[in-house]
Amino acid sequence: MAATLLILVVIAWLLPRKSWLSRIRSKPLLTPNETEFFHRLQRALPAYHVFPQVPFAALLTVDRKLSGKARWSIRARFDRKIADFVVCERLSLKAVAIIELDDRTHNPKADRERDAITEAAGYQTFRFQSKRKPSEAEIAVLFHHAQA
Repeated sequence: MAATLLILVVIAWLLPRKSWLSRIRSKPLLTPNETEFFHRLQRALPAYHVFPQVPFAALLTVDRKLSGKARWSIRARFDRKIADFVVCERLSLKAVAIIELDDRTHNPKADRERDAITEAAGYQTFRFQSKRKPSEAEIAVLFHHAQA
């Protein structure tokens, strides 16, 4: 009996296993709500490019004068965060604003910390409630006033 069990365990161990790669699935870049808002932003801000799902690490860096350990300690505070949308000048692609679409899962304290990080780098963050998104005209006016 023990020998049979041992043989079954060995056979099960030797059988081909599914690779971890077979467990990977694609997913949409944006939810339907985010997709609609992305198109709204593009129509409201035709003089700019709008990029969705931009990692903070593409927007922020750490002072090179710091030690490597200090740089990594600071970088760890933002390197896994992602901006919902980044608005860039059309020709230079210089980022000029970050736009966040907040839903019920957002934590106000965490949002304030995120905004403090991006503000320290000179970015202005606009936050809109997912359930009460502004119209194209409201976005355009708000953005125009902020950039003036």
